[in-house]
Amino acid sequence: METASIRSDDVLEADGAIRLRKVVLSGRLDMLGVEEIALKLTSLTAIKPLPVILDLREVSFLASIGIRSIISSARALDQKGGRMVILLGENALVKATLESTGIDDIIPMVSDPEQAERDALA
Repeated sequence: METASIRSDDVLEADGAIRLRKVVLSGRLDMLGVEEIALKLTSLTAIKPLPVILDLREVSFLASIGIRSIISSARALDQKGGRMVILLGENALVKATLESTGIDDIIPMVSDPEQAERDALA
């Protein structure tokens, strides 16, 4: 079975300050998958007030516990003054799942990486 994984990449300003954080999730975000990545997701997205792109293009399955984890991280980030944008690419399954929950009213969702960066930095 495909497990969940998480990785991140910071885009830096010329002075070395973090301009933008890209967090990539992949695999199955079900009970076991979220257990594996939840703490790292929180530490990458909710500790500092940064613009964050949460890339879900490689997510193969998204359960309600995964959605809760994303919402929780986005809200914590928002309270610190940061902003999260979800990058979906052509992931129709995850897009349909998220739209059915109304999460797109809370967190902007886009298909294009350049648009995700513009929205995160807005």
